[in-house]
Formats: sequence, structure tokens, C-alpha cells
Amino acid sequence: MRFNTLWVFFLGVSVVMGALIVFFLQPHPTSLSPVKNFAKIEVRGFEAFQTNPEGTDLSIRGTRALQYSDHEVLYDFTLSKYDPQDKVQEQARGEVMVHKKELYSFPKGVLYTTSSGQSFWSQYGVYDHKKQTFQGRGPFRMSGPEGDVNGEDISYNHADGLLHAKHVHALIDLQGAKQSKPHVPNAKGLKL
Repeated sequence: MRFNTLWVFFLGVSVVMGALIVFFLQPHPTSLSPVKNFAKIEVRGFEAFQTNPEGTDLSIRGTRALQYSDHEVLYDFTLSKYDPQDKVQEQARGEVMVHKKELYSFPKGVLYTTSSGQSFWSQYGVYDHKKQTFQGRGPFRMSGPEGDVNGEDISYNHADGLLHAKHVHALIDLQGAKQSKPHVPNAKGLKL
């Protein structure tokens, strides 16, 4: 009888061990969740041009560009454009630009300059290309032949020619303002 009890014990242990081996050593399916913010394309040290039959519309330079499924990011960028209507060379520079649909975000600021002597800097901003509006947050500075303007939280609508801002401080050169040509042909005034 003893042999029979010992035989049942070892048979039970082997069944339990077999079940543990089968259960724990089976490969478990791992779910690979897709990375949502994975860059599809990365370019370093680039220069790109957009042209038309009359010439170059836009020139873009930067140290790094990333393209994601729904947006692009440029680092240490310079955008240059010639406006044939006003005959002015425009340039925007900054550390980071995020382009998503019609919005261009500048989380580390943007410096905009023109060949007519105008310049504009904002600590943070979003430009809506479709609406032609710029919404800034934080301090900003504008300079030109007419004088200098400092303030906070600038909002500019190019279509209406209206500029809104908080805490504005302006130094206006009346002689320079008389002699200078407005850089925005449809400018209707400064609204504070």
C-alpha cells in the first residue's frame, strides 16, 4: 500500500509541475501600442525653396525638421519671403516653430523683420494663416522708422489692419512717421 501512496504523491507533483510549466512558460501576447508622437521624417541642416514661374516665393532654412503624422516642427529656422506687391523682403526667425494645419506656433518666440526697416518680436505666438491673425502671449517689441512700441499680449489681424495689446509703451518719432511709407497698406489704426 505504501508503494501506491508514494506513486500517487509523485504523480500529483508531476501533474502540478507540468501545469505550472505550461502556464508560466507560454509566451504571452504583448500588445505593442503605437507611439502617437513618432517622427516619420527627420532632416538636419536643410534649406528648402518654394518657387513659382516668376521666382522664389519662400525660402526655409533650419538646423532640424521633424514631420509627424499631423504636424511639423522646425528648429533654429529662418523663413524668407519676398512680397512683390509691397516690394518688401520679409524674414521670420526663431528657435522652434510648430506647423499644424493652418496654425504656426512659436513656443520660444519669433523675430519678424522686413527690408523696409520694420521689426517685431514676441515671446510666444500663434499665426493663423487662413485668418491672417497673430496672437501673442507675453512681452513683445516693435520697431521701425516711426518709433518703438513695447507691450504684452499682442493680437494682430492683417485683414482688418488692427493691432490690440496690453500695457503698451510707445516712443513715436513724428518726423520719421511723416516720411515713412506704411508697411501695412490697409492699416486702420492701433487699438489698445
